[in-house]
Amino acid sequence: MNNQYPSSSGQQKSSLFSRFILHIKLVVTTVCLWALCYSINSVMKNSIALEYDGGLTDSTVSWDIMKTSGLKPYTAAYWKQLNSMAGEDPSKPVPGLMCVLAKFLGLKVHLICDREQEGGETLRSTWKKTVSYIHFAPEPNDKYILLEKYRPFIYAASSDEGLAQAVKAGITPIRIKRAAQTKIPGTYTPGKFGEKSIPLSHLH
Repeated sequence: MNNQYPSSSGQQKSSLFSRFILHIKLVVTTVCLWALCYSINSVMKNSIALEYDGGLTDSTVSWDIMKTSGLKPYTAAYWKQLNSMAGEDPSKPVPGLMCVLAKFLGLKVHLICDREQEGGETLRSTWKKTVSYIHFAPEPNDKYILLEKYRPFIYAASSDEGLAQAVKAGITPIRIKRAAQTKIPGTYTPGKFGEKSIPLSHLH
């Protein structure tokens, strides 16, 4: 007498094949969505922007060294030495991951440094793989001009001064937290602009 029902092994093979096809469809759909997102962001030149000191990095050690350098603050020689120590500034994991994800999605990443550009070659070479563009903006209005020009979706910064320029330019301000031991220029008043803070962004 013939068995009218499919064997359990046949059902398992069919189930495995169905799951395999489903996984393939999910992968193809995900890749297509990523390609579409990447293409749109690339063509539209969409971007985000981050602050360097206290934002992407915690440059406390570099600034502390400059206090005992004997150089007159904010002179060309001062900035040259400070910028030459960029390789020693530890990257903060969460802001760094933001940069990686943004570039993965086709977004340009603008890094804005509240510094003069003397000696900036070291800083540029240190962070050129992490971000798309590096800008030196020693004056508040310099930062405002950059934000107006590139119109990033967000400006993530730790300093009140940086976020004030974002608000002025109509850019969404996002607060990057500082660790308790962070000692760098710029005032730090979380929530001053009603901005959201990035969780765990104080870690380094």
